[in-house]
Formats: sequence, structure tokens, C-alpha cells
Amino acid sequence: MTGPLSQPTIQRLAFVRFLHEQGIAQSAQPEPLSASAVLSFHDAVEHFLLLSADHFGVNLPSNMKFLEYWEKLKPKLPTGQELPSKQALNRLNKLRVDLKHHGNIPSSQAIAQAKADVTTFFTDATLMIFEVDFRTVDMTHLVTRPETVRLLHEAQTHADLADTVSALAGLVLTFEELLEYYTARIHASWGRSPFAFGNRVPSFRPTREERNTPTSRHIKALTETSSKLQQAMRVIALGIDYTRYAQFNAMTPAVNHYADGKVTFSVTEWHESLADDDYQFARIFVIESALQAARVDAVFARLDDHLGGVQDGFGIEVQEWTWNGPAKSHG
Repeated sequence: MTGPLSQPTIQRLAFVRFLHEQGIAQSAQPEPLSASAVLSFHDAVEHFLLLSADHFGVNLPSNMKFLEYWEKLKPKLPTGQELPSKQALNRLNKLRVDLKHHGNIPSSQAIAQAKADVTTFFTDATLMIFEVDFRTVDMTHLVTRPETVRLLHEAQTHADLADTVSALAGLVLTFEELLEYYTARIHASWGRSPFAFGNRVPSFRPTREERNTPTSRHIKALTETSSKLQQAMRVIALGIDYTRYAQFNAMTPAVNHYADGKVTFSVTEWHESLADDDYQFARIFVIESALQAARVDAVFARLDDHLGGVQDGFGIEVQEWTWNGPAKSHG
């Protein structure tokens, strides 16, 4: 029985699961894009093996070969036990070598087999080495923004009760808050976020007399299009995969906000048929989005450094210089 896992170990296990889930998502893509799953699966396994060696205090040579991990870790395991799935993961390693070094695209059957093999390995090996159920490894340990983590945990409370629809609604709220923070943020020094693409486009509500007139229909169409384009630009600018966003948006219930703070969500019979796998896809998407969007923090920090202490953009002394063309050598 080992002691409690350290925070760095928990975070590294979360990263392993993140890579594994990324591989599962890639394996569902059409050929040949699904081949990238092999690389993610292999990276996940190799990270896990390196973490296991660190966990046991095993020194590894710099020229370590993939299958040698099984021999190096064996002395640290209980008597009579061996690290599982050696032959199965040897197949994965060969697929990876064939793809990366020889350009051979694996078949859909080979990718499906790799997915099953890696999942079995993590299920057995995580319990054996870390005494943790791999399915319970929480990827929120990779997210640094506290509010996002809090909302992810709130959504998970519904998933734990098998209330998938409410859990999905919680993920929508998490994503909305994340997007709002990075794109609609207004700072005293530098104003609106550079990822805002203008003020939020309000809904068009014509008067009774204006309804169904050509002008009203035209304005309504322009308003809806502008709003959708703005949302798409905000998502893309943050580095979020728009295709996955569209899938997330299509499968989750619409969330409605009211002036008094009330929040509701619209549920169809189709939403009620969604299962835990659908929730896991949505949850991974939100976590990936949070990791991608976190890069914007560096932009905000640079703006703060550049304009720090200036209120509302006033008080900046600006000089106008003249451009004189290429600099000339004085040699």
C-alpha cells in the first residue's frame, strides 16, 4: 500500500488521461485523420511508463527502448506480478513506428484494436501501480483557472447522479463563462478584450407593425448572421477547434438566461437519450478549450505591462515619428 499521491503525480496522471481521451476522439475521425490516434495513444502510454518509473524511483537509461519498461519496473511490483499488456502494446509500438518513420497508415481495424489495448492497459496498470481507478483520474487538475474548475465540478455532481442532461447544461454554462471571460472582458487600462470582435450583437425585436416587412426580415437576418459570425470568430481566435465546438453545441441543451438571474435549459427527447460517453466528450472539449484559451493570459499580461497604471486609455503620451525607409549602414 503506497501513500497518498503527490500533486505533481496527480497532474501527470491527469495529463496521461487527457492524451488517452484525445486519442479516442482522434480514432473516431475519418481515415486517414484517425491515424493520429496511434501517436496520442503511444504518447499516453510512454508518459504513464515514465511516471511509473519516477513513482517507484527507478533510474532509466537515456537510450531506453519501449519494451524495456516492463523489465525495469518488474522488480518494484508485488511478487509474481508483471506490468500488463506487454505484447498488446508492442503491437501499438509497431504501428507507431510504421506510421511515424515509414509513412504507413494503419487500418481502421488496427486503430480500434490499439484503442481497446491501451484502455485495458490503463485500467489494469493504474490500479496496480497507483492504486487508483483510471476512470476517476480527474483532468480538471490540468485547468489553472479556478472558476472554470469550480463550474466543471458542479457539472460533475450531476453526472455522478446519472443526470446526464443537467451535467451537459452545466458544461454549457462552464464554456459560456470561459468564453465571456476571455472575449467580453473589459479592463480599465486597455478596454475591451482584443478577442471580442466588437460589442455583443443584441437580438432584433421588431415592433408589431414592423413584423414580416422586407426591412424587418432583412435586419433580422443580418443580426443573426453577425451574432453567429462574432461567436465563431471568438471561438476560433482563442484557438478552440471550431468543428468540435459545433459538435458540442449541437449535442448540448440550449441554456436560457433571464434578467432576474434565473437559468433554464431546453431539453428534447433526443437530449434525454444521451449517455455518459456523450457527457465525457463534452467535458473533454470544455477542458481542452480551457487549456487553449489559457494562452490568452499571456496577451492580457502583455497589455497590462504595456498600459499598466493608465486609466481608461488616458494619460498616454504619444509621439509621431516619420518612417525614413531602410536603415543605412554607417560602416
